[in-house]
Amino acid sequence: MEDLATNVTQTNDQITQSSSAAKQSTWGPLALSMLDLISNRKRTRDFLGTRANFIQGRIRLLALVFAAIVVLWTALDYVIIDSKETVIRLAVLRILCAVLYLSLASYGTKLHDLPRARLKLASLVILPCLFYIASRFVLEDAGAVGALMLYTFFPFVVVVQLAIFPLPLLEGLALLVPAFVTLVAVEAHFASLLSLSFLGDLSLLVLLSCLALWASMSELQMLLRLYRQATRDPLTGLFNRGALMERMQVEVERGRQHGHKLCVLLFDLDKFKRINDDYGHLTGDAVLKTFAQILEQGLRSSDLVGRYGGEEFLAVLPRTDTADAEGLAEKIRQMCAETTIAARDDSKLHFTTSAGIARLRPEETAEVLLLRVDESLYQAKEGGRDRVILAA
Repeated sequence: MEDLATNVTQTNDQITQSSSAAKQSTWGPLALSMLDLISNRKRTRDFLGTRANFIQGRIRLLALVFAAIVVLWTALDYVIIDSKETVIRLAVLRILCAVLYLSLASYGTKLHDLPRARLKLASLVILPCLFYIASRFVLEDAGAVGALMLYTFFPFVVVVQLAIFPLPLLEGLALLVPAFVTLVAVEAHFASLLSLSFLGDLSLLVLLSCLALWASMSELQMLLRLYRQATRDPLTGLFNRGALMERMQVEVERGRQHGHKLCVLLFDLDKFKRINDDYGHLTGDAVLKTFAQILEQGLRSSDLVGRYGGEEFLAVLPRTDTADAEGLAEKIRQMCAETTIAARDDSKLHFTTSAGIARLRPEETAEVLLLRVDESLYQAKEGGRDRVILAA
């Protein structure tokens, strides 16, 4: 109880505001900050999965295009390089590179897998760097100086291709490292690092890197904005109903297939219509925002929560049994009961919530689960409100 009282006190300190200047939700009003574009910290698991799908789709397309170009380039080698042995050696390198590109395009198509997407993106960066190093050795050994001009652009291609991926700043900087290491290492081996040619190439690479980082961060900003507009309730910043139902369906299917426990909580703010009638809709909005903050603080990072409709909120709790679900629901109920909001005329407004709980049964659909939790919420309302009821 002491921990709960501490949580309630912290909540009161954070969310007690006037109704006309109520504190915005973590996501509201769908605004972006510079922190969103620097790293992946404090991103939702759902958005990271969405970004992973976006990255994998572009990797697949780019890898297929590069595989075709690498093979077709053999014809140009045949024209400009006199040594047939060198052409053959380069052709072998190109075929091997094309096979790796095709493998990259087909490997790991699992959705919502950000670690795998990062691994594939790193491979897309490292592969042309390795090909460039190998081709430089082949051309230098053959003395094909004229053909070198057609190969020295590879580090620049590595940098430019990053512009089409939605990357935060730190991730983009990490992916630029192989291109710079490749350029410096090759020039250190074959030429002078103080030559005007190398300094010019290095300056161009830095300029292209800055442009690529700006473009990739712009891609990330656009993806974030579209994602939030499509999935978030603009008032509370929680999932909207459509996005929440889609993700609940995924969790229900996963629970049924693997036998994982799953519970859902359905909350309803008690006598919310009276709050709107007595205090005005601005105060009602402040109550909704405050309750959304309580849900975000009271639930776990692995839980999904959204605005189900009006003053109803639904939480999906993967791998959770009924005892833990009851504990979370009761914690949130008491946090609401202990929270006050400054309404008009400096009066203090108290509000309460009722909650229904249902656990997923074997072979039960998401629709049936929602019917059962809705019935348990109805029983909580009929039983006097400000209580938690577990579905039979």
